Amino acid sequence: QGRFLQCATPTGPSSSSQTMAESLVYRGALAGHRGWVTAIATTYEQSNLVVSSSRDKTIMIWELTPEQEAIGYARKLLTGHCEPVASVVLSSDGQFALS
Repeated sequence: QGRFLQCATPTGPSSSSQTMAESLVYRGALAGHRGWVTAIATTYEQSNLVVSSSRDKTIMIWELTPEQEAIGYARKLLTGHCEPVASVVLSSDGQFALS
């Protein structure tokens, strides 16, 4: 369960009486981590890029491809942490990640 990123996208413009959760449609899962996913991050400028951290001591960079059959793919696996990665944040321009 915790090893996947679940992806959902809005079905369209939401009405004032509809919550964001009610307008989301499940699109698929991104599989790659070998431990629980602990955090995800993205930026407004590069909303198709998602970074995730995990208890498997890695960070993964994902590219979302909602227009294609697969929801996305792992672009890069970052290793080197000695302990599980508790969280990850991105700079506003998406050029740097802190974990």
